[in-house]
Formats: sequence, structure tokens, C-alpha cells
Amino acid sequence: MGERFTKGLATIKQYITEEEATRVVDSDTLADIAPDLRKMIIEFAYGDVYSRPGLEAKSRALVVITAVVTQGAEPQTKTHIKRGLHAGLTPTEIVEALLQLVPYIGFPRVQNALTMAQQVFQEKQLKVK
Repeated sequence: MGERFTKGLATIKQYITEEEATRVVDSDTLADIAPDLRKMIIEFAYGDVYSRPGLEAKSRALVVITAVVTQGAEPQTKTHIKRGLHAGLTPTEIVEALLQLVPYIGFPRVQNALTMAQQVFQEKQLKVK
């Protein structure tokens, strides 16, 4: 593992549990067709971008949640909602950020994102206050 990978792995641990970190490194579902993708995500996204100064993990997580929702990237939305909670976002903050997107991306995408948020909150036994 190189320096960027090590830095990325250290950064991603602000957003996921230790168990999830092990899975991120050891389990790559796309390795058979794109073996470098996992490395790129860890090195570039987390090692270079997420590790930049200027924003705390909680704020970065909120930005990423809204970005994946606007792209309609549903599996990644659920993943990043979980990561946002781990980084310190509350269910209420996530719901309010999603509602803020309605005038910009429309009701269907926001409703889909809220459904995914609801699933995550239920899995984690969290309530919106």
C-alpha cells in the first residue's frame, strides 16, 4: 500500500466503522472487471479530496449526500447517508438537507432519497426529531 492509499484509508475511517473499513479493503465486488476502481476511490476521493483542510467531516458528508442525490445515484445515496451519520450528522440534518433540494432537483429524486434515508434510519433505529 502506498502513501496515498494509507492516507485515504485513514480518512475514510472518519466516515465508516472499523468493520466497514476492513470490508472496503478486503471486499471489492468489481475487482473482476475494474480492479483499480477501489484503489482510485481510496487514494483519490479519500486520500486527496476528503483529507483536504477547510471542512469538517460532517460538512463534507452533507455535501456528498446532496451530490449523489442530485445525480440519482441511489445505491451511493444509502451508503453516504450511513457515512454521514457516522461522521456526526443527525437524521434531522439529513432530512432537512434533502428537503432543501426539492426546488433544484424535484420531488421524485428527493422522495427516493428520503425513502433510502428512512431505510437507513430504521436499520439503525434512529428517529427524526
